[in-house]
Amino acid sequence: MKIVGIILSVVAYIFGVLFILAAFGDPFVGSNLVIGFILLVIGSVIMIIVTRKSKAEKESKNVTYNIDLGGEIKTSKMVCQKCGAPLGKDDITLVAGVPTVTCPYCGVSYQVTEEPKW
Repeated sequence: MKIVGIILSVVAYIFGVLFILAAFGDPFVGSNLVIGFILLVIGSVIMIIVTRKSKAEKESKNVTYNIDLGGEIKTSKMVCQKCGAPLGKDDITLVAGVPTVTCPYCGVSYQVTEEPKW
């Protein structure tokens, strides 16, 4: 629907410009000038309506990453590499797509790395 609206808008612009140019021929035809401006306004209105974003598109979207871990998984408590304080899930954030841990006690930040499985 958006593409059809853009095509109609461009066609209205083209005919509007052609009518305006035709108005200044010999003899001057004022009705062509009026029709040209009306077509330019119609093309502009169609373009505004088609390119306007809906409320759903304006709202931010949450992205959830699901990680499928293969093999046997062992969990252990995370501790800060600098001060040894216990870390929780709230201390892990994504920074530029990389999981990063920030210690609430000493303030140090570092990337979460995975040890090789071999």
